[in-house]
Amino acid sequence: MNLNDITNYIQGICENISSILEVDVTLVSKDLVRIAGTGIFKEKVGESISDKTVYCTVLSEGNPYVINKESEESCLNCCNRLKCKELADICTPVKFENNVVGVLGIAAFDEEQKNKILSKDKELIDFINSMSDLISFKLNELYKEEIKTIEELEKIAIEQAIKKYGSNTEGMKKVADALDIGIATLYRKIKKFDIKY
Repeated sequence: MNLNDITNYIQGICENISSILEVDVTLVSKDLVRIAGTGIFKEKVGESISDKTVYCTVLSEGNPYVINKESEESCLNCCNRLKCKELADICTPVKFENNVVGVLGIAAFDEEQKNKILSKDKELIDFINSMSDLISFKLNELYKEEIKTIEELEKIAIEQAIKKYGSNTEGMKKVADALDIGIATLYRKIKKFDIKY
């Protein structure tokens, strides 16, 4: 499982969040590589981030995190603290099968954005969590599809063909022709896969 398999999808989510909330958005993978971003983060896609950032904390603990740079102790330990322009952040874990595989974060770079983020931090955590869940769902969907057996795919193809051509005698002949199998083979497979039609 790899978030890099759905980077275009993730970039789209980041851009949508950014346009709605008017903040910069990024996603960092479990190996601390930025794989999507908007605004200031967009030019940093592909770069590694420090293991001293709050993203590491979210990756290891698996919990959302709200940062107010003025009062956050973790900012004191960050190696980027002197050049950091972020005033506030909300970071949430992206999970796949109960494992944290990345962190989705929004960042404020001016006082107006900061106040907007911090005044609605609980609602925004819920919103960003739901966006993280969308990414997780997409990963789950992708990997569920990849692990179907040949028999599962065969059953699906038969079911789809029956839906398309019908289950009467003439329809079943069309199903067999479409699947390039004999009619007797079709009925054996229907019985084998316990297909109801």
